[in-house]
Amino acid sequence: MTHMVDRSLLRKIKRHGAGRKLDVDACFQCGNCTAVCPLAEDSGAFPRRMIRMAQLGMEKELLASEDIWRCYACGECTQTCPRQADPAEFMAATRSYAISRYDFTGLAALANRSVWGNLIVFALFSVVFGLLLASAQTSVGPQAPLFDFIPGRWIHDIGVALFVVVGISAALGMFAMFTRFVVEQRRKGVALRLGALPGAVVSAVSDALMHRRFQRCNSGEATPPPPAEPWYLRAWVVHAAVMGGFLTMLLATTLDFLFKPIGSPVPPWYPMRVLGLVGGLTCLYGLVIMFARRIRANQVPWKKSAFSDWFFPSLLAATVLTGLTTEIAVYAPLGNFGHAVFFTHVVLAMDLVAMLPLTKFAHVLYRTLALTLFAWRHAPVREQVTVDAQV
Repeated sequence: MTHMVDRSLLRKIKRHGAGRKLDVDACFQCGNCTAVCPLAEDSGAFPRRMIRMAQLGMEKELLASEDIWRCYACGECTQTCPRQADPAEFMAATRSYAISRYDFTGLAALANRSVWGNLIVFALFSVVFGLLLASAQTSVGPQAPLFDFIPGRWIHDIGVALFVVVGISAALGMFAMFTRFVVEQRRKGVALRLGALPGAVVSAVSDALMHRRFQRCNSGEATPPPPAEPWYLRAWVVHAAVMGGFLTMLLATTLDFLFKPIGSPVPPWYPMRVLGLVGGLTCLYGLVIMFARRIRANQVPWKKSAFSDWFFPSLLAATVLTGLTTEIAVYAPLGNFGHAVFFTHVVLAMDLVAMLPLTKFAHVLYRTLALTLFAWRHAPVREQVTVDAQV
């Protein structure tokens, strides 16, 4: 089967994140990255095959592969690459490019292509949400409750509409990835049993929540092995703290909206308040370690940082900090400062949700789907046994 080489694909990938400085052309397919990758045992050509696809311009096949999302950027391939092709950064840039291609609005392409594009999209959302909230703002004294400053019902209505729009956008992006995968597997003649899909979903969600594959990246199999560090500083634990803390805050907010009238007073030990506080502090713990490692930049996964590597954690940290300050303002009014922090927190929280399918935050969607597709593709095929009946 012949294939026309398209050099433009590699240039497009290089424009995303830190990947613009990649020298992927230096890769001569020695297979070293596959040999040292803790996750390559599931797929003999991972991640080497992805690099080759990009070199040849096989965009359709690359975007249909779930393998680009199975990489957790441990950096072992980059550390031992004899050609300094930096496979880990290539995979990160490819994921950024894939997010842009799965999105139908064009905003992901703008946000992921450059620093200014990211800031423009962020500013656009901030202005829209700020104007919507300001339109319902009432003139009250500095000691007035927060939900008298901005009516809780208005925040609720905007939030519901936002979740519907973002949900549709995210679903369409995941559907685009899913259909690409199915078409490519059919082209290869791979049998996908629909009955195996539910089990693949359960396996993937469990894997994502427990970070099982991520743990294998810290299994000490690297060459040379990384220095020993306490369990609470391991990369997978830090990542789990950030994502687990965020999901806990999201759960607390959702339960708050479902079971408590908006703006009604509750004591500090109210279960949803406690749940949100635990989630916020857990998330901040992970974020502080992430920032420290990126600032020091003395380990392979942290030596190169794209703007997106700073932007999403910074937005998340600002949202958490303003949220915790808002919780204080609920019980100890902070005057106009408390109102300003509350307004900022609501805008940032809405920005965070709006940018879910457009930025690095989308990893939580596409990686979970990729793990599902991987488990589905490798589901055992039932053998048909025939028995000859003797009459």
